[in-house]
Amino acid sequence: MFNNFFKSHAIGCFLLKRCIFWVLLALFPVCLIPAYASEFELKGITVSNPHLVVFGKNAKSGAGYFVISNKNSDPVILKKVTADFGKAMLHKTDVDKKGVAKMKHLKNIAVPGNDLLKLEPGGTHIMFMNISIEFDESRKYPVTLVFEEQGSLDIDLKLKGAKKSQKAHKHKHGHAHYHKHDH
Repeated sequence: MFNNFFKSHAIGCFLLKRCIFWVLLALFPVCLIPAYASEFELKGITVSNPHLVVFGKNAKSGAGYFVISNKNSDPVILKKVTADFGKAMLHKTDVDKKGVAKMKHLKNIAVPGNDLLKLEPGGTHIMFMNISIEFDESRKYPVTLVFEEQGSLDIDLKLKGAKKSQKAHKHKHGHAHYHKHDH
């Protein structure tokens, strides 16, 4: 009699655990969406995966990266970026034949029609200088993107951790580790 009770109880627990497992498994991706997938839209422009890379919580400079998708048939021009926590500038990293990285200040960035542009390490990005705050991974950092004809788009940058930041900031330097900023 006790054997049958324990067998039926064990089967019931097994089925309950299995049911809970499948429910949690089905809900898990839904829980991740708000935490990791952030998109901002304006008149055919979508900005996705915006994040900020700094080295240390008291950093005085950093870089912003994201993807701009342009669903319009004509190019869109990102002409300005503003942030409350520091001066924001459009930059592009060029590496010469000797491996020396130089950052060049850009007046604007064009995103071709029906195409996308990745702002990423070693390429086009937003450079933040004279940062006046202490960073915290639990916060979001508001930035305004100003497009030539479409207007302004407010986005939130999420801070990447120090280990992730070091991986994201890899680019080749010459033997003297020369890193020139042209403005």
